[in-house]
Amino acid sequence: METEEDASGRPPWIREAILAGQQYHARTKTPWRHNAINLFALTVLIALGSAVAWAGTIVTPVVYIPLAAFAFGNLYFAAVILVIHEASHEMFVIGQNKKLRHFINHLAGWTVAVFIATNYTVHWEVGHLEHHVRPLEPSDPQGHNIFTGRRLLLRVLGCLFVPGYLFLERTVLRKKDREGKSGSTGAAIVAFVIAWGAALTVLTLFVGWPVAVAAFLGVQVLVAFNHAKGSLEHGGAIGHEAEFYLRSRTNFFFGRRMLMPFNITMHFEHHLNGSVPWYDLVRYHRDLRPIVPAHVQEGVWNHHPLSQISGALGGVPQPTA
Repeated sequence: METEEDASGRPPWIREAILAGQQYHARTKTPWRHNAINLFALTVLIALGSAVAWAGTIVTPVVYIPLAAFAFGNLYFAAVILVIHEASHEMFVIGQNKKLRHFINHLAGWTVAVFIATNYTVHWEVGHLEHHVRPLEPSDPQGHNIFTGRRLLLRVLGCLFVPGYLFLERTVLRKKDREGKSGSTGAAIVAFVIAWGAALTVLTLFVGWPVAVAAFLGVQVLVAFNHAKGSLEHGGAIGHEAEFYLRSRTNFFFGRRMLMPFNITMHFEHHLNGSVPWYDLVRYHRDLRPIVPAHVQEGVWNHHPLSQISGALGGVPQPTA
């Protein structure tokens, strides 16, 4: 494998790796099939959420609330990945009409973002693009949750056990972490209060207060999941690589499809080619194996997630003689 740098100072294998993903690009997909996959996945998430809510009518609150909060949080996290993340790449739904495609993705992204106090337009349609172009640079608004070790642990514990921590994390702490950059705006917070006020009222009236409490606590569980996700993707030394395309790490571990669904842990591949839909990232990964140099594979494909989130892993090793 040729590893010398090209005229731009970038190893030529990176261009080859990016081009290898073109066969999986969203524009190559049959719209009805692609959309059916994503809409079916969303339907499954809604059905699972409904089942968790129904369980609140038969399980004692002291047992139900913590377990259901975790389940709701995991389902919200999955919805963020499937709907918001894919929509920000204009591929939650696809089609030939660009204006209609953008409108549907924009509407879908905002519908979910409202429930997590996030301005979808600012933080995702604009911010996520910046995250891909200049990952972990000062201009990246999505580099706020890359902590490892004790700092990560404190954030996760705060999300899980401190009521109202969500608002502190989404405003004061995030502005402190990213020099004033926050995914929440006044309008987003107002929309969040209105949306959750209506949702909690309906849940309380029709399935009971324990479901309402668990459903809202699930948002804080979602934020805890998101901190773990950021740490796995960019935390520690990997986020300081000089080459932008090497600032992301893919993590493989047992249970990742449930805890980190829709292949979100395959982040090295996603940053190489952000237009590959989630369901093709595994095949893209397989195609990259003969392209990515061995020493790079050692750094960007990790099977020890606890070492990553603890900050014990280094960056990409230098090639040996």
